[in-house]
Amino acid sequence: MSRQRRRIPVLRLAWRNTRRNTRRTLLTVIAVTVAVTAITFMFAYITGILGNIVNSYARTESGHVRIRKDGYSERERLMPVYLKVDRVSELLSVIREHPDVEEAVPRIRSSVLVDGAGTNRPGMLLGLDFERENAYLNPASMAVNGTPPRAGFPEVMIGDEFAEKLGIGVGDTITVLGQTAYRSLGGLRLVVTDLASSGMSFLDNSMLVVPLDQAQVLADLPDAATEILVFAHDAALAEPLAVELRAQLESIVTGDLEVLSWLDQGPLMRTMQMMRPMLGVVMGLMLLMAGLIIINTMLMTVMERTQELGMQAALGMRRSDILYLIVSEGLVIGLIGGVVGAILGSGVGIWLEHTGIDFTAAARGIDLPFQGMVYPDWQPAFAVVGLACGVLAAGVAALYPARRAIRMAPAEALRQ
Repeated sequence: MSRQRRRIPVLRLAWRNTRRNTRRTLLTVIAVTVAVTAITFMFAYITGILGNIVNSYARTESGHVRIRKDGYSERERLMPVYLKVDRVSELLSVIREHPDVEEAVPRIRSSVLVDGAGTNRPGMLLGLDFERENAYLNPASMAVNGTPPRAGFPEVMIGDEFAEKLGIGVGDTITVLGQTAYRSLGGLRLVVTDLASSGMSFLDNSMLVVPLDQAQVLADLPDAATEILVFAHDAALAEPLAVELRAQLESIVTGDLEVLSWLDQGPLMRTMQMMRPMLGVVMGLMLLMAGLIIINTMLMTVMERTQELGMQAALGMRRSDILYLIVSEGLVIGLIGGVVGAILGSGVGIWLEHTGIDFTAAARGIDLPFQGMVYPDWQPAFAVVGLACGVLAAGVAALYPARRAIRMAPAEALRQ
């Protein structure tokens, strides 16, 4: 009757071996810690940047669904007010009744000429329903000083950089000339009641914000707007919502409407969606760097313990056990470094999620909808992924020195 082979406590041996050369183990743990910290934080940081661009674009430009007159997209740079959406009040009532719609806001976007303190400059006029815009473009959050314009009054909020170029301030009066729905010229005198700073240069350099009714007077658009932005309860519903609204509104408004989800309004949003999978490439490079360090240190470990491993093999320790032992050491080191790195990366991500990173100065040179303050978007899954990547990288990196060890004959190893 054959004797049962005694089970070797490989995991206990692996844990003990990691403490035999603390300097070398510490070096490997630091490599894993740095990699996992970077992975955990970078996931939160890049997700925050992408979210910043996507949310800013939705609030300022596209909504989740944008409704305009057919043909407007081809002439968008000209901001043609004659391509208008009529019967806005009726359309808004229908849209807001949809169960997936959080809000629908009408806007008038028009290219105008502004006469300030003896200076004429082109600008972009935005006519907004201030009450409905609180959670979206939110003019009140842009206020520098003064009071927001009031519906029914010829008042305007003007971008602070634009006001500086015009040489005007709060309390001054400006004359605005713009195109009407009949392609004639309309004018309006407006009192500056507030300056605005959105942190987005393409707005602050040219923006004039007026109540919707004043924009309708200037452009001769009674119960009309150049666009309706629809915001869904969940941005993922944008595309099916656009299809449903298109079918629903065609029976109300004569003439074709352009109903597009935010993903169909140009390449920017599609590019943002495509960038997310590219994060894996960046994280893979970080893991590769950590893996190379781990391979180096594990290889040194094997070389220093050649005689020991040869002795274990000569005493009957199977090659599979030696392989398991060395890989287990790598996994233990990866687990220690991964836990520390996940904690550090999460701590930095959570802290900056509340304090933010100020890119205001840099954002002023970017012609994109991008808020100056970036808030990393930390999620528990990022820490779990970082930890798993660190452990996996350490285990895989230990395979090469482990295979090298088991290929060496016991007699050869004892002579080293």
